[in-house]
Amino acid sequence: MSKYANGQMSKIADLQMFRPIRKETHQIKFQSLITHLFVIFSIVSSYGCAHLLDFSAAQEWSENYALAKGVQANDPAIIDGNVETVGRSQYIQSSSDTVSSFASESESVITLPEPKPIHRVVIHSANLEGFDLWVMDAQGRWERIKEVKGNKKPIMDVRFNQTVNTAGVRIRVRRTTDDDEMRRKNVQSVRGGYKVFTGKTHALAQIAEVELYGFVPKRDAVDAPSQKAKNDKQLDSLLKF
Repeated sequence: MSKYANGQMSKIADLQMFRPIRKETHQIKFQSLITHLFVIFSIVSSYGCAHLLDFSAAQEWSENYALAKGVQANDPAIIDGNVETVGRSQYIQSSSDTVSSFASESESVITLPEPKPIHRVVIHSANLEGFDLWVMDAQGRWERIKEVKGNKKPIMDVRFNQTVNTAGVRIRVRRTTDDDEMRRKNVQSVRGGYKVFTGKTHALAQIAEVELYGFVPKRDAVDAPSQKAKNDKQLDSLLKF
């Protein structure tokens, strides 16, 4: 065999010898990278959870803003702090058209002397099934932010997706458990398929109390070393990899 052939065979043997080593090295590096990424993901996840826990630990529900001085309602019984006194929603003034007047809906309106950060509305009602929640914006305009249908509970605890800074809350009644009876009483069918309205077709909501809450710092919260600083340090060191 020629020297050239011997040289080529020697190179091939060298390559075959190093290939497994290179492959094994790549596998080790890849596994190390996966492990590192997993650790980073764990730190980031715990970092986010720590933020949430820190927020929850430092917050609590405010006092009932509806009982504050200067708060008004279109029926004072719904904000008197006593669930034994039952108020009612009020019919919305409609046009002079008689049929429209009979079909008018009702609402309960609460206004505050100044805007408050509202995150939760609790309604005590024995017959309220469906309603919309509206809040007043900074320009005094009403905006619908929540719709509730098919309620069967006497106490409705409604939470907003985010805190709403508002000086007014409106509960627009869509349906009560007394509506069907009201229609049977005040709507009559006559010859020719016509209907005669003799009274209201929507019953008033019986509302014992409406409560308004926001988030406030806990009174007994104390400054303590947070896990956040430790997580920040670990995350910074890992990201330098």
